[in-house]
Amino acid sequence: MRGPKPKYAVQLTEEKYQELKHLSLSHMSPWVEVQRARILLLAYEHPDWSNHKIAAEVGCSLMMVKKWRKRWYETNSTKSLPRSGAPRKFNALQKVQTIALACTNPTDHSKPWKRWTSPKLAEVAIEQGIVKSISNRTISRWLRGNKLKPWKYHSWQKPTDPQFIEKAGPILDLYEHSEELFHQNEWVVCIDEKTSIQARKPLDETLPAIPGHPVRVCDRYQRKGALQLFCALTVATGATYTHCFERKLFSNFKLFLRGFFNKISHKNVNALHIILDNSTTHAPKQLEKWLDSLQLPFKVQLYWLPVHASWLDQVEIIFSKLKRELLTPSDFKDLNDLKKQIKAYFRRLNEKAEIIKWTYTKAKMLAHFRPQPSLQKLVA
Repeated sequence: MRGPKPKYAVQLTEEKYQELKHLSLSHMSPWVEVQRARILLLAYEHPDWSNHKIAAEVGCSLMMVKKWRKRWYETNSTKSLPRSGAPRKFNALQKVQTIALACTNPTDHSKPWKRWTSPKLAEVAIEQGIVKSISNRTISRWLRGNKLKPWKYHSWQKPTDPQFIEKAGPILDLYEHSEELFHQNEWVVCIDEKTSIQARKPLDETLPAIPGHPVRVCDRYQRKGALQLFCALTVATGATYTHCFERKLFSNFKLFLRGFFNKISHKNVNALHIILDNSTTHAPKQLEKWLDSLQLPFKVQLYWLPVHASWLDQVEIIFSKLKRELLTPSDFKDLNDLKKQIKAYFRRLNEKAEIIKWTYTKAKMLAHFRPQPSLQKLVA
């Protein structure tokens, strides 16, 4: 073949030839190494081929062919040379100390903030001499690598009721067996109130979303009053019964219960298991006596939630949906408009009623609150 011969001839032993042959056909090795093996094999099998022809055959650049002929001549390897890279700017101790800083409260370091951000962490790390200087991006990368988001928070609380297990246990049992009880004409019902739902009339019209802009709501508004929403949720079906009042009183709660009892009077209900919190509206000391005076055709059993444990009430999930889907933003002409829209919302909700997927079981509660037998033996 015409033209200058390649400067670096490729010489292979039988062992190296078979090794490169195997590598060139591999589907698991890195592609760059497979490509290098093909270059070397062609150079060995066709010593009269030019580098241009080998590059065209392999589908790579001329410079790559030249580079790997020379590299093989010098190292007999298809591996990339180790790269030095830039020297580390921060050592492991500095990184660990900064991460530890993110796991403290800013007030522990005499700072007025409640939550950390990357710039604030960088500022305090420099003040404390952990580092001389550091970028916000470096802090963010370290936090991300350790799955830390100290600027976020969620609320939690410890049980304060000394009889938490004794009160919560029967309620969680009812949730777990609500469908079985429903088929036996025994309904599990959660009842509560969402208080002070305000009707706010914006002084300017609410504008729908457009490309580049979210829904726009005027900050200025007129107060048009507030409503108290009473709601009963049938756990086994997801169906709700609601009524709005202007005041949250025991007398209104009794009216609400009468309406609910009348609504289900033709449903062939044998028993109602009603779950309530300890609100004064429910008058825990008077309610049972009043229910007995009604002489209802079905049995009513009350279950009182532990103190400060309204999260165990499934109707709170319905209230959460209502707030997200209807009440935020609060844009209502007046109380009648608010009442009308709430009524329409629950009518639609009942048309497509869905059972709440409740995952907190009695077994999980006991596993959390009661120590394991093995731990009890260790303590003993």
